[in-house]
Amino acid sequence: MLKLASALLLCSAAMAWGLSPKPETNRAFDQYVSQAEHEMRTRAFLYADTHAEARTQARQGKIFVAEQRNSSVRVPEGAIHDWLGVAFFPGASIARVRATLENYPEYKRIYAPDVSDSHQLARTGDRFHISLRLENKQFVTLHYDSEYDVDYRAPTEGKLEVQSHSTRIAQQGEDYGFLWRLDSTWRFEEADGGVYAECRSISLSRAIPFGFGWMRGALEKFPRDSMVHTIEATRRAVAHP
Repeated sequence: MLKLASALLLCSAAMAWGLSPKPETNRAFDQYVSQAEHEMRTRAFLYADTHAEARTQARQGKIFVAEQRNSSVRVPEGAIHDWLGVAFFPGASIARVRATLENYPEYKRIYAPDVSDSHQLARTGDRFHISLRLENKQFVTLHYDSEYDVDYRAPTEGKLEVQSHSTRIAQQGEDYGFLWRLDSTWRFEEADGGVYAECRSISLSRAIPFGFGWMRGALEKFPRDSMVHTIEATRRAVAHP
């Protein structure tokens, strides 16, 4: 009964609160992502190169997770969630990782139940355009139809960078605003008998209105958990194609 009441409150909030991000909200997100990508270009290739704890936990089979937050960008009527995860794929190679990531029709199997359908819509060289149907359980099960431009780049031998930018995210039914935009950057480096994997996920959701602080946990838990599940599923798929 409590979950049902919470879901009804959530629906009422959505209808009263607006169903899509405003132009200034989108512009702030674009600015945030641009600054994050600049920061990544000007630091060491892997976060673990300068953070020993991340490398140690990864070699132990754990997923190191750290929130990345740039408070200098103000996001009107929106909230940005920025998480980074580091893992180690023992016995893997860059070629195997890339083959796994480029196999978009199999995402519905690799990343189930978070991804229930997946398609490669187009490819031009190292750029892909893909569609994913996402599922997420909060107070109710949420379904999203989403599309992305994905670019692959190999800066040097033994390294791979994959950048994904959402071009469309539409929640089926009422839009609760849990996910408006989603951009991510994967970085991989082959070393120490395997591959170090780093995923940075930056997403945009609606802001939390006055009186709805109980929503904070769901809004913040979704992007972190999704990023961790994606890393775990990728490691399994690379190990057991």
